[in-house]
Amino acid sequence: MATKNNFVLDQNYETQGVDVTLLTVDFINTMASEVNDASDGTALGGIMLTRHVFAQQGVQILAEGPLTDSGTQKTFMVRTDNLDTLSGTTTVAALQVAIRLLDAASADFPNITATITSATVTASKLGILTANVV
Repeated sequence: MATKNNFVLDQNYETQGVDVTLLTVDFINTMASEVNDASDGTALGGIMLTRHVFAQQGVQILAEGPLTDSGTQKTFMVRTDNLDTLSGTTTVAALQVAIRLLDAASADFPNITATITSATVTASKLGILTANVV
């Protein structure tokens, strides 16, 4: 009987389409009220502006989770092949810089009222601790 040599079970794979990465944006301050449509000129459009940052960086959002951690964090599922992980300025780093620039203190972005100059973006694969299920 033939045996498999050097077989290793890959426990992190996509079976339905493309490889995905989860990007969690920690805005530090609450974004619970930042849910308006920024395209109509109203304030409180921080979440929509964040989505636009992803698009401007060439990152396709496949899904997004709810605001968590008292409205300070949001996780986006994106295509892994949209992320540049090799250059000096990776896509995750560029996203973080661009999201921080959306801050309420900037006259360039009147559609956001939250202070998010310390926001962070963290990449991970799918793995949920049962103690942290949302």
